[in-house]
Amino acid sequence: MTSTGSAAAIGDPRHTVPVDRRLLLGAGVTGTVGSLLLLTTFVLIGALGLPDTSDPESLLRFPEIQHARAVENVLYLAGIALWAVHHDLLHRLLRAIAPVLSTAARTVGSLGAAVLAAGALLNVATAAMSQTYQQAAPPDRVGVVLAWQAAQGVLDAMLVAGALLLPVGVVLFGLALRSGRSTLLGWGSVAVGTAGIAGAVAAAATPPSAMVAVSILGTLAFHLVAGIRWLWLAHS
Repeated sequence: MTSTGSAAAIGDPRHTVPVDRRLLLGAGVTGTVGSLLLLTTFVLIGALGLPDTSDPESLLRFPEIQHARAVENVLYLAGIALWAVHHDLLHRLLRAIAPVLSTAARTVGSLGAAVLAAGALLNVATAAMSQTYQQAAPPDRVGVVLAWQAAQGVLDAMLVAGALLLPVGVVLFGLALRSGRSTLLGWGSVAVGTAGIAGAVAAAATPPSAMVAVSILGTLAFHLVAGIRWLWLAHS
């Protein structure tokens, strides 16, 4: 039991580890809310018909979509930040039963979240380039678009790098959960993470590729399901 007298356990009755309910609650909230924020981001993109971030239309239409882009980017950044916190809390939950795996998972997963967060505020970079485009003479606008595409290529590379690191962390967390006898969640995480790695590798090999979405959605599914599980354990 904890010093507060409030504890739960991870695993089945044959292999349980006492855990502070507040830690479970924190992991549940960060995993669930972070995933829901990212889901909201994707719904917003579809509902408003926002162009793909690597499409030149994002630059040409920026004055009319800049506020929607700002909301999209803030929601995305908030979701990624909560995932990073979830990584740390998962490590704390699992370090007693799988110290090496949980530490590796936290490190790799948090690095992936940091890379995605670094490229989250695309609207800031696009705003400056859009202003340059609007002020440029018509013959010079082609050059502005090419410069924007080159900068976008760097941000796309960061997206793929983050999308590759995150599912690696998911696989490692899945293996750590298997050590704690959370069999279904553990193997499910390994399967989802492996699919995400394959999607990110495909995206890296044939850019630009929609396969990066497989990685992000797989990671989202892991954080959402894990978060719901921690919330259930915290209140059980």
